[in-house]
Amino acid sequence: MKLPPMNSLRAFEAVSRLGSVSKAAEELCVSQGSVSQQLRKLEDHLDRELFIRTPNSFKLSAEGETYAAVVQRSLGEIAFASREVARTKTRRGLTISTGPSFAQRWLMPNLEKYYQSFPDVPVVIDKTLKLVTFKRDGIDAAIRFSDGEDGFDGLDNVLLFHPQIFAVASPAYIADHGMLESLTKPGKHHLIDGHYSLKEGGALHTKWQDVVSGNQIDPAVQYESFPDHDQTLNAAVQGRGIALLPSNLIEAEIESGKIEYAHPESIPARYKCYFVSPADARPNGDLIAFRDWLVDSLKEYRIEANNELADTKG
Repeated sequence: MKLPPMNSLRAFEAVSRLGSVSKAAEELCVSQGSVSQQLRKLEDHLDRELFIRTPNSFKLSAEGETYAAVVQRSLGEIAFASREVARTKTRRGLTISTGPSFAQRWLMPNLEKYYQSFPDVPVVIDKTLKLVTFKRDGIDAAIRFSDGEDGFDGLDNVLLFHPQIFAVASPAYIADHGMLESLTKPGKHHLIDGHYSLKEGGALHTKWQDVVSGNQIDPAVQYESFPDHDQTLNAAVQGRGIALLPSNLIEAEIESGKIEYAHPESIPARYKCYFVSPADARPNGDLIAFRDWLVDSLKEYRIEANNELADTKG
């Protein structure tokens, strides 16, 4: 069978979606009579009644409902594909999704270095912790922290780095209280943690209770908790105590001298940082170049974890 006329399919899709010939005619910028004529032409082509017509009602038949679902989906996919082809022909630019902390503390401050090599490819940062649907949300790729690749089904993923967790404090605090003797033996030091929600990957964040064995910490006098990375870091800067934070989020404060390492050892984080993108997306040279720039720029964080902690804890 030959394909039905496209104008007939467009009229049928609009009527089935809007539930009205008059509304379909308004959307298609044609007369109601023209829409009705196209519907009849489609029914004649298929030799099927797609609508049940009575003096007081006009609705899809059972066959019409089945056919409408397929036509609506198919024309929707054609429209989307057409927009994508036009967009990739005229647009150079990327939209990257990542969490607010990584965006504000590493990605956005380092984008100027990216633009030195790729001045004609603007990057829009979508700062969110929610899961995104790449096509629907207009996202080209995402930077996500995960404890493995199991959650990336149907996606291409590239490991960017494995964060290392350091104990940090303000210079004033260290001057008054000294360095940590060991990460596993905090002594009388005041300790700072973040209590992150499950949406923020709370179960993956390393806390003092994960590092210090036994009952060495007195929560009433030497422990304080904050709801996110930024507040935890600010508390350390203000001299409230020693915080456990990933190296990629404290770089600026370390360089400015606002905080210092309270102990030279680091702990490998429970999560890793991945660059993820749709596996079925059309090849995009700009996206590949951005990914490669990230891999190269983040190589300083790809260090081997110090295993001494694992050997000594307990």
